[in-house]
Amino acid sequence: MNELTDTPKRSNTTLWLLLASFLVPAFLAYGYFFFGDRPSVASNGKLISPIVDIETLNLKDPLGEIVSRQELTPKWRMYYFANANCDSECKNDLYNMRQINVALGKNADRVQHVIVHLSTPQNEFTKYVETEHPEAVRVYGATEDMTDLTKKNSSAQYIYLVDPLGNIMMKFPNSLDAKLILKDINKLLKISRIG
Repeated sequence: MNELTDTPKRSNTTLWLLLASFLVPAFLAYGYFFFGDRPSVASNGKLISPIVDIETLNLKDPLGEIVSRQELTPKWRMYYFANANCDSECKNDLYNMRQINVALGKNADRVQHVIVHLSTPQNEFTKYVETEHPEAVRVYGATEDMTDLTKKNSSAQYIYLVDPLGNIMMKFPNSLDAKLILKDINKLLKISRIG
């Protein structure tokens, strides 16, 4: 009797299954990393580079006191710089800021909008803000303190986005659709762990 025929044959199936359980996920992860679906990193606003620190603008409260970093940066904020009066373009920008804040839904409490008065607002403007935008934070600034910001921008009016650390890091031209601004802010809030 042949001894070789009496030994049971060993199956390599178990070995191959074990090896596949390690290699298949690694190949899938590699494929997804290089060829898979990637979220878009494009933004509708323009990044400000280098960023500008909000404290360099020397913003003041209604009593003329410099507003501290802690008061300026508890949350994400949209800043709008206004002159003594508020024309239809200004009113449209302020309206869009308010509507963006409402449209943020559950994240609405993470974002505030701020009106920076670069000169003493006229009575009509003051009444408009008190009536239509009572939730807006109002601060005061001087045009000469805006040089760090204005030298990086053209004369066009922008809505600026400031992160909770006090970095003015993005600007949106007032011609941009509010839905696109909302899209960018939602994207930032989704990945941000601050504010």
